[in-house]
Amino acid sequence: MTVRLGFIGVGGMAQYHINKLKLVPQALIVSVYDANPETARKVGEETGAQVMEHADQVLDAARIDAVFICTPQFARDELEETAASRGIHVFAEKPLGLRMDVVRRKEQAIREAGIINSAGYCLRYLDTVTKAKLYLQDKSIHMINGYRFGGLHPSKWWRNLEMSGGHFVDTATHQVDMIRYLCGDFVEIDAKFEQKSLRTVDPDATIYDAGVAAFKLENGVTGYVSDSCLARYSGRAEVEVYGTDFYLQLSKNGTVLTIIDEQQNVVETSKTDFYLEQNRTFVEAVASGSMSAIRSPYADAMKTLEVTLVANESTLIRKPLPVGEPYSKLEIVS
Repeated sequence: MTVRLGFIGVGGMAQYHINKLKLVPQALIVSVYDANPETARKVGEETGAQVMEHADQVLDAARIDAVFICTPQFARDELEETAASRGIHVFAEKPLGLRMDVVRRKEQAIREAGIINSAGYCLRYLDTVTKAKLYLQDKSIHMINGYRFGGLHPSKWWRNLEMSGGHFVDTATHQVDMIRYLCGDFVEIDAKFEQKSLRTVDPDATIYDAGVAAFKLENGVTGYVSDSCLARYSGRAEVEVYGTDFYLQLSKNGTVLTIIDEQQNVVETSKTDFYLEQNRTFVEAVASGSMSAIRSPYADAMKTLEVTLVANESTLIRKPLPVGEPYSKLEIVS
């Protein structure tokens, strides 16, 4: 079965997906839209897809079976709900949005429509992450540390807290999600994010440039995630899991797995093209009508988003907050 695909937003992240979908025999990209007409035109020429004048034109159930929504988090409008109402299957890039009430409403629409759905937590498809999850399933975890250090995103909108949510919401979300996927759900978070140096680089920026979020999981395990978007000379993206009888590390954004215990001291490098696996899995799910192989459904990605937005709220009011309260919006420190 050929799965006809539409794309709303065909910038840098979407082009990762498009390049991998070219390797999936069942996938056929037929419609694209982007707010930048020139970008859309180039992608249309490369893929043979028709370039649409409006996002709603992509969401035509007579033309497409599924849509990849790859617009920035501030520019989602009601795309997921519209797709769901028309029976179009949805792949939504992370983060899903900036307001939990809106994202919960979208999740309900997707769930009630019964469409196939997936979200862009691509690291879940790594073979190293799969091995880590299997190893940890019967282990007693003592503590968890996560790190996400790197440089600034070049786009001006990304440096605006109201448009991106900041580095923790947009980027360190992968480490938050990996912790959830491997170790359990968050029940409390206490974040301390600051804008320490960023305005010397970009006077108009409003995001935080460094911070740490301490947390507690539902199983009682504690830990922290630290992050910085001004660490140009020391990129780091990893999760460390400590037990009294083992140590597990997923470094280089999950692609290198280290396990040390009484029986082994091993380091494995992933052989998985995780973007390809993520996209192939979604296309095959649409073709088969089964969600069983999808590792990051929209509803689960919503839980990861909630952790990061609650961290921003915790920073704002300077105290720890439970995860699961009905926080409705992202607030900005003036």
